[in-house]
Amino acid sequence: MNINFESLLHPRVLTHCKHLYIDGHYKHAALEAMTQVELALKEKSGVKDKFGVNLAKDLFEAGKGIKLRVPFGDDMQKHAETLFKGAFAYYRNYCAHDGDKVDSQTCLRVMVLASELLDLIGASKLSFADVGGIEGLVKTGTFSSKDSIV
Repeated sequence: MNINFESLLHPRVLTHCKHLYIDGHYKHAALEAMTQVELALKEKSGVKDKFGVNLAKDLFEAGKGIKLRVPFGDDMQKHAETLFKGAFAYYRNYCAHDGDKVDSQTCLRVMVLASELLDLIGASKLSFADVGGIEGLVKTGTFSSKDSIV
């Protein structure tokens, strides 16, 4: 089976990582792919003060706060949290702090995984139910009043 690897990659990964991969900067391409996942989570959720594993935990686990609801249903939330936390803990952290063992094949696999995570983020819905809906958004200071939400 011959597959054009670019067809497997999310547009963000193509834009930010392809040139690094082609130039042989595998560690940097893999790290940038996972960084794009982190940035997409922040953009979708509006959360700015969390990173990596803590960001995934905050956005997917049960409890108070703005959450991303995955498209496969609420029973898959915990699995999505595990997937994102594992990807950040294993790939992002390794590439950021060492990355010497990332070769072309590993890099490509990380870029494909990051693309899958980016697609999942795009398909997820932002939920305000866990902060108490509109009243909770005002109470937590996300918005100053109900009128400012509109």
